Amino acid sequence: MSKTCTFEGCSETTSQVAKQRKPWMCKKHRNKMYKDKYKKKKSDQALNCSGAAQPGSAGNVRLEESTDNILSIVKQRTGTFGDRPARPTLLEQVLNQKRLSLLRSPEVVQFLQKQQQLLNQQVLEQRQQQFPGTSV
Repeated sequence: MSKTCTFEGCSETTSQVAKQRKPWMCKKHRNKMYKDKYKKKKSDQALNCSGAAQPGSAGNVRLEESTDNILSIVKQRTGTFGDRPARPTLLEQVLNQKRLSLLRSPEVVQFLQKQQQLLNQQVLEQRQQQFPGTSV
């Protein structure tokens, strides 16, 4: 029994059909259909995550679904009280390392110490204004 590809314009045929697919397609067009379906699904997800709702009732459902997806992602990241904290992603790990190395740099340490001294001095001056005549 030979089958012909059902894709428009394709004339590829086969006599060996492993799976009995009703609308049989050659390997090239079957994979193309899978790719297109995957791309469409991903683009729909991207639209949903950006908050853009399609007009009509379908848009509202999709917006609700995206809200549910966001909430489930947040729950996965935070967990419930008592759970082990979620493991940070590789990006978060790298950003945390960069943040720490920046905070530990001599320039930042010196700047923060200077700011702390200025703040302490301001607090001291405010106390002296509030309670004149007493030394702290």
